[in-house]
Amino acid sequence: MRRLFGAAFAASLATFALALPAQATILLDETGLGGTGNNVVFSSIANSGLILGRLNGQNDEVVRFLDRSAFNPDGGLLTGLFSGSANGNDIKIVNTSELDITVFDRTNLTQLTTTRDIFSIVGTGTLFIRATALEADGSFQNFFFSSVLKNGQNGFDLQAIDGERIWDVDIRVAGGFITDFEHFRIDVAPNVTAVPIPAVGSGLPMLVAGLMGIVALNRKRKARLNQVMDA
Repeated sequence: MRRLFGAAFAASLATFALALPAQATILLDETGLGGTGNNVVFSSIANSGLILGRLNGQNDEVVRFLDRSAFNPDGGLLTGLFSGSANGNDIKIVNTSELDITVFDRTNLTQLTTTRDIFSIVGTGTLFIRATALEADGSFQNFFFSSVLKNGQNGFDLQAIDGERIWDVDIRVAGGFITDFEHFRIDVAPNVTAVPIPAVGSGLPMLVAGLMGIVALNRKRKARLNQVMDA
């Protein structure tokens, strides 16, 4: 019986471990601009601090580009006003030291997530990227990256893997500013409902209790069988 219980307990623990989610993460590739994703095209200037874009093609999601230069004390003195425009089949945003990027549905009411964000930047100083991820259990986690901007275009490719989804991207420059932000492409994540996942260890007591109940039930059945055989 002890061997049976030990084998059952080990098997259940293995199943419980396999049910836990893999460690999700967000990666940054600076080797160039990836070839996938939907182009984001210029839509309108909502106000002096907000540019709106839309996905090109069948999708019609809205992308908000919010200027946060006023909240960045480390940014350099801007040479012009924050603005945006169409640049062929692309969007071009100019003059900012901090840019916050979020994606919404076509009604511009419900925020969506992405699995990939690709863009290029021309500017000076050190670039800091904060990618806020939406976890499977509904919680949020921040991922931080930094890069010294080189002359000319600098390509960045953020990718969410292992079930991670990008909720928000904040781009901030210290000791300089962004003169051009363009070539922006994204992959919108499927709109799935997050299902709460028990914290690690919280399900173990219930698992042990369930196994003990099975063992007790088997003992009762064995006792009844012995009584019938002795009769």
